[in-house]
Amino acid sequence: RTISHQGTIIMAARKIRMLQWALPSIAFIILVVNALLLHRDISKIGVMEEIDDINSNNNMRKEYMRNRAKNFYSWYEGNKTETLLVNADKNGTIMDFAIVGFAKCGTTTMEANLAHIAPMPEEQDVCTPIHPTVYYAYKNWPQQYSAPDKEKLFRGTKCPAFIQGGWLAEWSKHLPRTKLIVGIRHPVLWFQSFWNQQLANGNTRRFAGDDPYNVMRVCNPPNRKDCRQGCPTNQLLCMHRGRFHLALAALGKTELTAEERNILAAEDPDGGEDLINMNVINDVFLYEQQTLGEDYVWDELAKYLGAEQIPHDRRHNARGRGQDKAVDFCDGKYDEFRAKMMQISYEAATWLQNFFIPLSKDESRTDVVIPRSDTFYELVESYKLDPCEKLRRLDNGTYILG
Repeated sequence: RTISHQGTIIMAARKIRMLQWALPSIAFIILVVNALLLHRDISKIGVMEEIDDINSNNNMRKEYMRNRAKNFYSWYEGNKTETLLVNADKNGTIMDFAIVGFAKCGTTTMEANLAHIAPMPEEQDVCTPIHPTVYYAYKNWPQQYSAPDKEKLFRGTKCPAFIQGGWLAEWSKHLPRTKLIVGIRHPVLWFQSFWNQQLANGNTRRFAGDDPYNVMRVCNPPNRKDCRQGCPTNQLLCMHRGRFHLALAALGKTELTAEERNILAAEDPDGGEDLINMNVINDVFLYEQQTLGEDYVWDELAKYLGAEQIPHDRRHNARGRGQDKAVDFCDGKYDEFRAKMMQISYEAATWLQNFFIPLSKDESRTDVVIPRSDTFYELVESYKLDPCEKLRRLDNGTYILG
């Protein structure tokens, strides 16, 4: 018994020593667990505070949007409605967005869906100067396009012609806070869609004699009064109106280096070294027409505009009245036309990929937004290929059959 009792005591002493060593570790573990639990609680508090801040900011923004019309006349010179002040929106946004281009690139679908959050026409271009446009958005459209079951706090407009010409310089001067929205598509498909719309409406005979080969000239010199979006004699449509890259470059978002200008229609009288930089301050949202059916585009647009969401259940196609006359530009007699236009298309893709798309990936830049820019890049890559799969590009930049 004595030996057994002593053994028990020895074993007990050993266990006590083991516990003595273990206790600090257990205490440390307890401290770690408590710290983690505390961190979790603090994180929750931080997240909740952040959510509260966001909600507070959203509420403040909504309150501003509900009441900003009270200051309407103060936005104009002399409290009249003829001319907006320079930087009229310095104390807060006046026009939240403007759909500015390009025609036949989904702008009507864009307008129809944004009409969910802004009182505005659903299928109408409003290509008026900036000063009356603000008047319409505040004095006319809320009465015409409001909905009894929803609050439309945003204000916006649509004119696909704004992107080309000097229109946006005026927006930058008077309303630099307005966010611009721009859509593009493959230039050859764009021309086909635009041509067929005008053909259906009976307009192509007037300005082109129903022959697209008659609209292949650029306006020269570009400052002539009868130039219209790069087209001569006030033509609504011409091949050179599809130079999307020139219009985007003229916004002044890129550096416009000599290398860059070399691929901006350098041989055209309004391109290359002669391209005018308008230094537009406004932010730009650029989408590809094919992606308008994707939720992510509208999610990114909602984030861009500061909207909770943008319902996008409306699809509109401005095709004209008589689609039985539609022309297929893959027909052999238009191969030479496409060959010329493909040079424009290739150049546009190259400039977008090398100079414009990278801006949307630059974390220091918030003025250029492209939803899923990598996907956009791949879509633009297709602009280098003939959509009819009949032409191939030579090393000298020309396209031939084969």
